[in-house]
Amino acid sequence: MDEGKNKRITALKNAAEDKRKFCSEATDKAIIKLINANKPLTIANVAREAGVSTSYIYKYPDLKERIQSLKNKQNFNHRPDKKASDNSKNTIIYNLKEEIKRLRKDLAESKQANQVLIGKLYDYQNNQTIIERLKAENNKQAKQIQELQAKLSETCQELETSKNIIVRTNHQVTSLTPKIEQSIKKNHIDDEIKHKLSQIGARVNTSLNKIIQSKSKLEIINAISAVEEYIATGKKVKSKAGLLRKALEENWMPNLTDEARKINQVTDSFSEWFKLAKEEGIVQASQGTKDGILVLEATGEWTPLETILEKGWTLEYLQKRNMR
Repeated sequence: MDEGKNKRITALKNAAEDKRKFCSEATDKAIIKLINANKPLTIANVAREAGVSTSYIYKYPDLKERIQSLKNKQNFNHRPDKKASDNSKNTIIYNLKEEIKRLRKDLAESKQANQVLIGKLYDYQNNQTIIERLKAENNKQAKQIQELQAKLSETCQELETSKNIIVRTNHQVTSLTPKIEQSIKKNHIDDEIKHKLSQIGARVNTSLNKIIQSKSKLEIINAISAVEEYIATGKKVKSKAGLLRKALEENWMPNLTDEARKINQVTDSFSEWFKLAKEEGIVQASQGTKDGILVLEATGEWTPLETILEKGWTLEYLQKRNMR
């Protein structure tokens, strides 16, 4: 909105300057024409010849004085019938040209000064806008600072209150610490038992932990082994933790010895390996010999199982490939 107003002001000023320049040139031409025609150099004659109003000439005192000065030089009152000599005309023309140069120079300087003033006015308006914006931003920030200070004061009060509460209850917390430590020690489960529990996938809940704490380590290991044998039969188990709890409550005993269990584990592992290896197209068949297990490769050769495993086709690797 301010920019449009500035443009209109500038346009009006330029139009006024153009009009003044036009009228000034027309007046100068009229003066020269009247002098060459040896006609009386009056304000009325100049205005009529230039096509401007007499009020326009009176508006500019320097123009009025110049006409009066040139009129005196004509000296029509003392020598009304005498014509100006050529030298006199040349002198007048020269003076008029010099005067025109001076006026044009003044006009150019005035125009340049006006442009400078317009630029300063525009900068001033912009600066005022920036100042108002900065004032609004400062007021906003001051309000935010006040709000933050109020929140900080509230937080400090809350911290002080919490500190007093902690000081009052500190002795109660201290008195509870030994009981908590005793409870932790009481609920501790042996690392070996933890490992065996993770192998069968039994999660220790509150009731199971309570039964475990009431049993000896041997009783717990026997119950876990018995659960392993039960799971190995392929029977559906709804809850392994519940099955273990039952085994502990009823003091289950394993049917297999440790050596037999190891043999079963090896057999189960090979069965899973062979299934995965066959799916991958690595082997086609297998057979047991006195020297160990042989597998039939896709090339038609019988190769010891250990050789295949050394090539990197382990159970863990095949399981990972199967999961992709």
